[in-house]
Amino acid sequence: MNPPDIQLKSSRRRDAILNALDDALRELPYSQVTIEDIANRAGVGKSTIYRWWKHKSELVLELFKERTETVFDFDFSQSLTYNLTQQLMKLSYSLDSHIGRALMVAMAENRLHSAEFFRQYLRPRREQTLALIHLAIQRGEISAQYDFELMLDSLYAPIHYHVVFFNQQPTSAYIEALVKQILAPIQRSTH
Repeated sequence: MNPPDIQLKSSRRRDAILNALDDALRELPYSQVTIEDIANRAGVGKSTIYRWWKHKSELVLELFKERTETVFDFDFSQSLTYNLTQQLMKLSYSLDSHIGRALMVAMAENRLHSAEFFRQYLRPRREQTLALIHLAIQRGEISAQYDFELMLDSLYAPIHYHVVFFNQQPTSAYIEALVKQILAPIQRSTH
């Protein structure tokens, strides 16, 4: 086989493994899904999975990243309020899915993998949100005198709280009220 054929075969195996994990998580809670089950569903050996992922939680992280790759993109032509509201709604939907719930369990079980998830996935999205905030400052939507890291924590934590503790997705009305309340101290009057 030449290298493109090997890459295509690897890509197909990777996709088959991620799809098998997705199917397994639709049927079983994260704690009951095994690498052996995923391998059987994907038609690959366990060694193939372990070659790419050392732990089941890494596999779940990869699946979550793949399935949400463009979900959280911003529309920089829209306001900060619009973008934050849309992103929080999408986040709540993603976390309340079978993949999102599995990810939260995996991260709770393993702090090292949780830190890796933050580094690989959350930090880049947080930096993109901070870029949107700086654009909103330039547009005159909000004032610059604020602890924006704390603001982001205040926006995202209630979404996790609803999904984890209340076992439900927050309503759009809740998310809209949350964004409005958090942004109120820094929004500039449009009058």
